[in-house]
Amino acid sequence: MDQVSSWSRDIRFASGMVLLAFAATHFLNHASGIAGLEVMEAVQNWRYGFWHSWPGTVALYAALIVHPLFALLRVAQRRTFKMPAREMLQIGLGLMIPLFLVDHIVGTRVMGTFFNLDESYHAVLRRLWPNLALSQSILLLLVWTHGIIGLHFSLRSRESYQRWRDPFMLAAILLPILALIGFAVAAREAGHMELPPETYSDAAVAMFNQNVTWAKRAFYGLVGCFVGFVAIREIRVRTTRHITVRFVGHGVRKLTPGLTVLEMFRRFGIPHAALCGGRARCATCRVLVLDGGDKLPPPGPNEARLLRRIAAPDRVRLACQIRPKDDLQVQILLASRLGAAARATEPEATAGKRGLTVVVADLRAFSALSERQLPQELIGLLNRFFDEMAQAIAAHGGRIDAFYGDGFMAVFGLEGTPARAAQAAISAAGDIVRAVEALNREFGAALPLPLRIGIGIHTGQAIIGAVESESLGRREITVGETVMIASQLESATRRVLSDLVVSEETIRVTGRGYRGTTPLKISIKGREKPLTAYGFASVPELAERDGDDQEAAPAIETDSTGLQESAAAPDASAMEAASEHEPLSGAGTLQEEAAPAPQPPVKRGRRSKAGTSTAAENTKKSPI
Repeated sequence: MDQVSSWSRDIRFASGMVLLAFAATHFLNHASGIAGLEVMEAVQNWRYGFWHSWPGTVALYAALIVHPLFALLRVAQRRTFKMPAREMLQIGLGLMIPLFLVDHIVGTRVMGTFFNLDESYHAVLRRLWPNLALSQSILLLLVWTHGIIGLHFSLRSRESYQRWRDPFMLAAILLPILALIGFAVAAREAGHMELPPETYSDAAVAMFNQNVTWAKRAFYGLVGCFVGFVAIREIRVRTTRHITVRFVGHGVRKLTPGLTVLEMFRRFGIPHAALCGGRARCATCRVLVLDGGDKLPPPGPNEARLLRRIAAPDRVRLACQIRPKDDLQVQILLASRLGAAARATEPEATAGKRGLTVVVADLRAFSALSERQLPQELIGLLNRFFDEMAQAIAAHGGRIDAFYGDGFMAVFGLEGTPARAAQAAISAAGDIVRAVEALNREFGAALPLPLRIGIGIHTGQAIIGAVESESLGRREITVGETVMIASQLESATRRVLSDLVVSEETIRVTGRGYRGTTPLKISIKGREKPLTAYGFASVPELAERDGDDQEAAPAIETDSTGLQESAAAPDASAMEAASEHEPLSGAGTLQEEAAPAPQPPVKRGRRSKAGTSTAAENTKKSPI
């Protein structure tokens, strides 16, 4: 059964892609009508070169027969018709398409093949405009919307699709609009052409009507068989034995065998994630089988491949792929948002990986400051500090992802190029330092010691998306190794006596360089090789990269406990005081440091600073 379901899905997807490719080229041909009927005819000749060839004709008509049959088969296999509105929309659009498509196919390809009816654009447009223009426009929108929804469902869990989703959606919206405009412009032009009116023989008219009638009867008969099958199955279900399924945290249900666990969740309104809609492409519907797993059939090829990819333990299965025939007990691993059925999209649908520049900043000596300030004064200062930071980040196109205690994390690159994002992050760092200096001037008399800030910046791939809970609502977050590295670079500012530490990757992406800087080798948790970065005692203006400026300086290594290569140095406590309170000079230089002093570990509760857990911490398998 799993094997059949697997190749059935693949055939349905492949045939759908053929039909969508035909529709895309057809609509592009329509859009060329904006440039005139002559251009439209020229593009049609190119398009006919493929779709009227033997390979194109066979592929098109095979897809036209296979796709609706396998789509109806999939719908018939459903044991419940409770589904997200987006799936219901796709199915409804698919059922409406044949009602409009039959007349179009018979009136063009069939009549052109058997009665040599003129299939050129000027002839077809004269037949359609204006009486049939509305029905053809509806057909265009039905076909395109149905196809784009299906393609989106199939690809949205893939990382490569997430990178191109926005341009893809823009093109998907623009193409039908341009096609309708081109159709109207060219049709009006064809209507003004002085051509003799077309005449049709009685045989041609009779064949047209006969073919349309047969095609519609076949479609109605197919739908009737489908409805009859579902009705007979429902009668059988009510007279068949029941099994008991226990949903941990959601009670016990008795129901007939044959439903997938995902369909059970939908039937009983149990919140459950299913990003791909039950197509074994995303693994968000996975469950932990607590009892009865030995009576389940083994995973099919698609399910097994996906479970291997996420390194799932033995008792984890995909809810959309298992159809229990005996009693079962399962536990949801990735619960859906409460009330998600009322929304068009799940938060997981917005998740994706992309290149970002992450800025992590933290106030120095905040513990000492908090001990000497009244609570009201401290909170007032923090409110003013975060307000200034938010303005500095927003002014350069960034987004503050999280405030935590005395620091924050911001991301750049949600829009624009990576180079602009990296440049904007460094420019924002300059504004942050200047804002802190302004706060010192404003609150200096009331502060026991001046404010100082450490900033870490790194560029790389990060995961962005929305998380949600019933009590806290919905918020956008950024997680991943890039966040963790930026946090560790911020921590390194104390050890290297700098206000700002920027990774070499960020500087490389900007395409610009800094003069007179000394490279640092900073050990990063979870990485074997140290990361190259540059420390600055202040935030200098960017200078164009120059060969003389890039002369390699000896790298100075530092790890999570301090500098690995250090000479005789002043007392460590004096150095810490200097790093916390005194302004530094000599941008890009490192002060000598005493023997390595242990640093406090990263607090696990401060997620936005820690980024993600290390590879070593992730080696233990989790059922999630």
